[in-house]
Amino acid sequence: MRSDSAAKSLFMAVMLLAGPAQAAIDEIFKLSIGTTVSRFDSSITFTSKDGSIGTGIDLEDDFGYDSEVNSGWISGWYRFGDRHRLAVVLVPTRRSSFLVTKKDFDVGDDTIKAGASLSSTTDVDIWDISYIYSVYKKPNLEIGLTAGVYWLRTDTRLLATGEVLLNNETTPEFRADYQTRQKISAPLPLFGIMAEYEIMHAWRVRAGARYFAITVSEIDGSVFAANVGTDYFFTESLGVGLALSRANVDVDATSIIYEGAIDWSYNSAQLYLVYKY
Repeated sequence: MRSDSAAKSLFMAVMLLAGPAQAAIDEIFKLSIGTTVSRFDSSITFTSKDGSIGTGIDLEDDFGYDSEVNSGWISGWYRFGDRHRLAVVLVPTRRSSFLVTKKDFDVGDDTIKAGASLSSTTDVDIWDISYIYSVYKKPNLEIGLTAGVYWLRTDTRLLATGEVLLNNETTPEFRADYQTRQKISAPLPLFGIMAEYEIMHAWRVRAGARYFAITVSEIDGSVFAANVGTDYFFTESLGVGLALSRANVDVDATSIIYEGAIDWSYNSAQLYLVYKY
């Protein structure tokens, strides 16, 4: 009896020193790094000097970009309070093509005529930054409301050799070194909901969806993003994960913050290593 009492006393002392038990989904930091395979359907518009928005160019159909692209992918979040988190996702994508044009292209105030040799590159950086407030939190389930910015940054460069109709002139001229560039930076707000559920200690699943639409005098557009994923941990800190994502950005705007038109959508699958503590 005395040995049992001593064991109980020792157990209680250890528990008091260890502090209160933590919830299963209660890590402070999480980092995921891996690769993503994305299928794009995208178009951009080269803005004229007067600020008007012209005809869109389909990057896959018109410029011959591959629809399916492999690129790096990094995601992480930091819990700075019991119910407060800050999450960041970065997806950098680089695409290029070379072709002989089969039709005319309106590029801002100029027109590249059919038959020109055209080289193009498009760099895209997608920054997805969110604040998450957990409205429901249990040891194996966390549901949160999100508010953040989906920031799409594109940089498209064109080099052409052929006939070009410059600045709305009536007669095209041959150019061996025609070049132009269009940068678009679209920081767009998003609001939504997310959830994470621990099926067992080593296995978790999660899902989320966010949306925003706006129509005012100078901006007309919408943004939608959704994802589902699962993580499996081999140790307390290290694991692997698989996720599926979809995003769609459709904006026409002429304002101080954003000028241009973009229609950007993709479906992607991510395979990654994950670390948490």
